[in-house]
Amino acid sequence: MDFEQLQTALKPYPELESPAFIQGMLIGLICGDNDIEESVWIRKLLEEAQVKSVKESFLVALHELYLTTDKGLNGSGFELELCLPDDESDLVERAMMLGQLCEGVLYGLGLIGRLQEAEQQIPADVRELLADFGDIARIDIDGLAEAKELGDADEDDLMQLIEFVRIGILTLNEELNPTQSAPIMADDNEFSDTIH
Repeated sequence: MDFEQLQTALKPYPELESPAFIQGMLIGLICGDNDIEESVWIRKLLEEAQVKSVKESFLVALHELYLTTDKGLNGSGFELELCLPDDESDLVERAMMLGQLCEGVLYGLGLIGRLQEAEQQIPADVRELLADFGDIARIDIDGLAEAKELGDADEDDLMQLIEFVRIGILTLNEELNPTQSAPIMADDNEFSDTIH
């Protein structure tokens, strides 16, 4: 998933925050309602940002983002890519985008009404995860930007935080949308008939 490419497609729409926030919002919506359709997500996105008209190239970029994110959440889990600037980008910008992605996840869950039920129905570990996402969303970008030198330790910390968010999203999706595959039960008589 190319952050720069999506950012270019978003340029004409300053109302939309960033590729990271948009993917976060999509993740929140999918975690909140695993059956959500692509058209519903795009409509919610445009309504929330009050975007009146869009270019086809923008819709194509959103379509790609939807397919990749949905596959990442509902596939093996190892495929989930977060829409963040690449490792060569400025560390402060990457941290800011990770914060916006977490903000988007919470925003999407709020839109679908899942945050309201968090207190009663969502397990404690999920509530804790949502609180962690809230903390990451409020990451101290100014403090990072003012730091004299950012070194390898900061880079490692950010990479670990990104992985924490990725695993956290998969956990959130699993908790809110448990896979309900029924075990395969063979009829005993049918099974014995096949053997004999």
